[in-house]
Amino acid sequence: MIGIALGAASFFVVFWVDAVSLKGMSHVKPVLWLASTALFITGVVFSVRDPARVDLPSAIGVLGWVLSGAFLLLLIYSLFIEIPFISAYVKQGQPAGVVSRGTYALCRHPGVLWLAGLIAALFLGTGSLVLLVAMPVWVGLDALYVVLQEKLFFMRMFGADYGAYQRAVPMLVPTTHSMRECARTLFRSDRK
Repeated sequence: MIGIALGAASFFVVFWVDAVSLKGMSHVKPVLWLASTALFITGVVFSVRDPARVDLPSAIGVLGWVLSGAFLLLLIYSLFIEIPFISAYVKQGQPAGVVSRGTYALCRHPGVLWLAGLIAALFLGTGSLVLLVAMPVWVGLDALYVVLQEKLFFMRMFGADYGAYQRAVPMLVPTTHSMRECARTLFRSDRK
């Protein structure tokens, strides 16, 4: 259960990345981001290595590992490629602007979807009972985190552009229209 606690702690630490970003504390922002990432990865590793297992057919395990790779790539793409890594996680101040194309046209927080898929797929791949328990905790904390981001930070960071984005794109549950927009804009290089 240490793995669940470490993963949960990562969401409390990452919350402060946005807070220090608004305060212009450039030296603290990357440290908090790295600490949060390290906590979450360590939590996943502890959870996967726990001996408590659910016996799943080997074909399900293979599917789980394939899906894990796909969801990890989606997570990396959404969080570190579509959103410029340096401005979002390292540089002083806020990111340059609202990203509303690609997976950010699908929903405002695609990382929540990809993280939920990754944890579920890792469970299928490993049969880890701890991951099965961790999934609703971590996904719930991730959803709470993005709600707090929207309420406390994003309007202050992005202003009216974020309000327009909120009206145009669903928060977490994609719609038919948002899926079409995602497909249409997925590999566009412009920000809007």
